[in-house]
Amino acid sequence: MRKSLVAGLACLSLAVTAAAPYAALAKPIEISPTENGQSSLRPLTSDVAVIAHRGASAYGPEHTLVAYKQAMTMQADYVEFDLQMTKDGQLIAMHDETLARTTNAKELYPDRAPWRVKDFTLDEIKRLDAGSWFNKAYPDKAKQAYIGQQVPTLEEAIEFVKQHGNGKVGLYMETKAPNVYPGMEEKVIDVLKKTNVLDSEMLFLESFSEDSLRKLKTLAPDVKLIQLYTGAMLAGKDVHQEMKRISEYAAGVGPSKELVVPKLMEAAHQNQLLIHPWTVNAQDDMVSLLSLGVDGAFTNNTDLLVDLVEKPFISHGVASGDVTDSSAILWARTNAATNVQFEISTDSTFKKETIVKTSPADVAHDFTVNVKIDGLKPDTTYYYRAHSVSSKYSVNGSFKTAPEENSLKPLTMVWGGDTGGQGEIPPFKSYKSMAALNPDFFLFSGDTIYADNATPAVPNPPSGTVQDFWAKYKENRTDAGLRSLLQKTGTFAIWDDHEVTNDFSGPSQPLTPTGLSAFKDYWPISGERSEADKLYHKYSWGNTMDMMILNNRGYRSPNTQADGADKTMLGDEQLHWLKQQLLESDSKVKLIATSVPISIPTGKAMARDGWANGDNVNPNDPTGYENEFKEISDFIIEKGIKNVFFVTTDVHFAEVIKYDANHDGKADYNELISGPIGAVKINPGTLDPTFGPDKLYAEGNFFNYGVFRVDPATQQATVEIQDENGKTHFSHTFELE
Repeated sequence: MRKSLVAGLACLSLAVTAAAPYAALAKPIEISPTENGQSSLRPLTSDVAVIAHRGASAYGPEHTLVAYKQAMTMQADYVEFDLQMTKDGQLIAMHDETLARTTNAKELYPDRAPWRVKDFTLDEIKRLDAGSWFNKAYPDKAKQAYIGQQVPTLEEAIEFVKQHGNGKVGLYMETKAPNVYPGMEEKVIDVLKKTNVLDSEMLFLESFSEDSLRKLKTLAPDVKLIQLYTGAMLAGKDVHQEMKRISEYAAGVGPSKELVVPKLMEAAHQNQLLIHPWTVNAQDDMVSLLSLGVDGAFTNNTDLLVDLVEKPFISHGVASGDVTDSSAILWARTNAATNVQFEISTDSTFKKETIVKTSPADVAHDFTVNVKIDGLKPDTTYYYRAHSVSSKYSVNGSFKTAPEENSLKPLTMVWGGDTGGQGEIPPFKSYKSMAALNPDFFLFSGDTIYADNATPAVPNPPSGTVQDFWAKYKENRTDAGLRSLLQKTGTFAIWDDHEVTNDFSGPSQPLTPTGLSAFKDYWPISGERSEADKLYHKYSWGNTMDMMILNNRGYRSPNTQADGADKTMLGDEQLHWLKQQLLESDSKVKLIATSVPISIPTGKAMARDGWANGDNVNPNDPTGYENEFKEISDFIIEKGIKNVFFVTTDVHFAEVIKYDANHDGKADYNELISGPIGAVKINPGTLDPTFGPDKLYAEGNFFNYGVFRVDPATQQATVEIQDENGKTHFSHTFELE
């Protein structure tokens, strides 16, 4: 078998030891844990198996010798046979229980409907044409050689693969309808013995029938068995218990491709079960599954999967970020060291005005690439695509540049946070709903990972090495909804505590440099933000909105320190910068992207993590950061700065608050809170009264995100809280001053 870049470099990226050799798959596989845990999202072996589903069935008539030969020519690792049994007890390779779809049985035997295999002898079946149907169904792939192809027996199929595969191509066969064919299992074992392949290390037997597999286990204890699954078979079951149960007899599982998510990967791999999903024909699906760490896949398109397994490719999607009116950052990740080429154009076909940039993906940054594109036009939709220069597979994305300075254009943004915490594991439905809105950009408001929580990527937290942090980001990028959102619009990502560890203070936390390094590797962050690790910056949407992104972690005093003039969350330089941006802004809306709330007490007693000290909980708690926020609040009021909106997540429920900090009966600023996207759901509590909060809306115990729309023409800004299915739970329109 071919050494897979997918498997080999996944092992390197996660800093784990090599798995057992392929020959040992019939026995439990020893895995050495790393210092900080072992990811389940990597193959159990160093080889990812390319399994030719019914042969190269996208290119030739399924279950014919010519389709098997095509699969081997395309370098399949295994050829798969579905087994049926004839009236006279002979095993043949055929998917359906009837002959009608893939042969000319209706024409040759018109009076024998429904043409069940079990009602025909082998001699009768051998008279059938098993290839011409393909030419009619797929005229663009038709070949003269397909006409007159016969249905092969199991023995013929095995001998053919042995001969033309030169002993390097494995056999993978399914007892297709064992309840229809009593004695099928015994006949399978007899043929395997007769053809001298029963003891082959490159032999798998598969079935949806547990009874059939257990019978095969009794007949041939050392054979490797794969339990196939449909969604209905797993519905309502504890996947961890199910994988543990079947590990008594199975060496692996073959789930329908849509069932493969991190939780199933973890459950199977922790029980040393291989994962071979079916049937994976689109390269996007192949990449998605390979990024999850599957051990192989069934495919009709053998060549497409072989290409991915053998060459570096874009493995975790693409993204654009920190978009201005003239520039953007493009991001991609490959699965191995390679050069990544980006093409950017206003033409979605990339036939004109195309910018091309190439950048290396290296192991030091976990094969992630960030490229800055300058010289873009304002208020313009750009299309881009990225590919490893050694691979034909490319991933497309798009983004819209900000309007030109001083222009007033409408804006729609979505925001959310809190993903992958407290037992919640991707995929998360909110991302698809956000993408469906076609927003101008996505503000990822922190807790983009939970580095300190157990998930399949790091089952033994906390994350302690950069490899662990990288694994967390890769785990969340296995979410097709997130990849879709990131590919569809620009993203502004900010960090909060769980990018490192719960409620941390940057200067005093030893893991801060490691967590920050991984954060910058996995998000499209501009040089202006990443310079000196400051992360705070202003972005403008014409004159409609100025967005000031804060860094609430990197400069803060310890949470346990008593509040006072010498305690800070932002640091003197960032605090001065924020005031200056607010003072100089003449935009309709001033949006402050902060990763912690104003009046919702967070953290714990005597170690408050947000601005509030929690007077509503304990009036004697001296912690929090109210002294610094009062300076910001007083500045906004004294300078008469209007239309200020603080936007955050962090608290795991949704809330919209207006503030009358000077108690003059007028709103001084507003706070918009959404979340979680995928973490523990909490119900709202009471608010710290210090800055005069007035709760307009509060709701918990549901997954949600926020939508913020600004319409300069009507002088209005509207906030919506939508659930993971896109249903609006709350909407409020603010009249802009």
